[in-house]
Amino acid sequence: MSAERTVTLPRSVHLAFAITAAVGLGVLAVGLAAAPARGFTSLLVGAFFWLTVALGGLVFIALGHVGAAGWSSVLRRVAEGLAAWLPFGAASLVVVLAGLPHVYHWAHGAAGDPVLAAKQAWLDGPFFAARMLAALGLWLAFALLLRRGSRAQDRDARLAHTRRAVALSAAFLFVFALSFSMASFDWLMSTEPHWSSTIFGLYNLAGVLIAGVAAVAVVAIVLCRAGLLRAVNENHIHDLGKYLFGFTTLWAYLWFSQYMLIWYANLPEEAAYFVARTHGGWGFLFWLNPVAGWLLPFLVLLPRPAKRSEGHVFRVALWVLGARWLDVYLMAKPGGMPVHAGIDVLDVAAFLGLGAAFALVVARALGAAPLLPQHDPYLAEGLHHEA
Repeated sequence: MSAERTVTLPRSVHLAFAITAAVGLGVLAVGLAAAPARGFTSLLVGAFFWLTVALGGLVFIALGHVGAAGWSSVLRRVAEGLAAWLPFGAASLVVVLAGLPHVYHWAHGAAGDPVLAAKQAWLDGPFFAARMLAALGLWLAFALLLRRGSRAQDRDARLAHTRRAVALSAAFLFVFALSFSMASFDWLMSTEPHWSSTIFGLYNLAGVLIAGVAAVAVVAIVLCRAGLLRAVNENHIHDLGKYLFGFTTLWAYLWFSQYMLIWYANLPEEAAYFVARTHGGWGFLFWLNPVAGWLLPFLVLLPRPAKRSEGHVFRVALWVLGARWLDVYLMAKPGGMPVHAGIDVLDVAAFLGLGAAFALVVARALGAAPLLPQHDPYLAEGLHHEA
C-alpha cells in the first residue's frame, strides 16, 4: 500500500503566500484602526468564509465515516488539512468581538426600539461572546479527536479507531447542525436584528457543504497534478463533481425558498432584508449570486463527462468558492452599508490575507503525515474505486 508523499511547498510559493498574508493582514489591521465599521465587517466576512471552508473539510470527514464511504478515504487527509485552519479561523473570528458595536447595531442598546428590547436577553454582548466561544470550542474539540484517531491508526492499525471515528462523526454532525445554525443567526443574521428567517441556518449549512467539497476538490486536484496524490482517479473526481452538483442545487433551493416566501408574503419587517439587497447599488450582486452560485455550475456539471473531467471540476470548484464568498459578503455587508460603494480594499485584504495564511496552514498540515490514511479499513476500496 502506497503512503503517497507528503506535501512541501516550493520556497518561492511559500514566500509568496507569506508576503500576501503579511500585507493583507497588515492592511486590514490599519483598516480596523482607521475605519473600524468597514474594517470589522470586512474581517467578519473573510473570517466567516475561511472558517466555513475549514468546517466543510471537517463535515466531509464526518460524512465519509458515517456513510462508510470508502471512496472518500483517499481524500480524508486533504479534508483534515482544511480542518487544520480551525484554531486560526476561530481566533480570527474572536477578533470581531473587539469591534462588536461597529458591526452589530444591537450592541448600542435597545432604547426606544421595541423589537430590540424583545431580543435584548439574547442579543447581549457577554452572552453573544460566550455562545461564540462555546460553538468554536465544540468544533475544535471534535476536530482534535478525529485527527488524533486518524493519526493513531497510522501507528497501531487498530480497527477500534475507525469505530470510534464513526461514533464521533455521528455526534459531531448532530451537534454541528444545531450549533452552526445558532452561529449563523448570531454572527450574520443579527447584523440586521429587526429581520429574521427560520431557514437561515439551513441555508448556511448548505454553504458549508459547498465550501468543503469545493475546497477538497481544488486541493486534491492540485496534489494529483503535482504527482503527490496519485490514488485519485476519474471516479473520485466524478463523485466530487456529483457532490458539487447536488449541494449547489440544495443551496439554490434554499435561496429560492427564502426569497420566494418573503417576496410573496410582502411583510415589511421581512421584505426589508431583500429591499436592502436589491436597491442602493446592491441589485447586480444580489442577482449575480444565484447565477454564479448555482446556474453556471449546474449547466457546466450537468453532462456526465463534465463531472468526470478533472479540469472541469477544478474550474467549477474554484468558481463556486468565489461565489460562496460573494454569498457571505451579501449576508454581512448591506446591513451597515445601505448604498454599495463597491468591494473595497479592506474586503480584498481580509480575503487574501486570511486566504494566504489558510494556504500555509493547510500545506503544513498536509506535510505532517502521509497523504493516505494508513491501515484504514476502507482504504483498499478507495484505492480501487469502481475499478
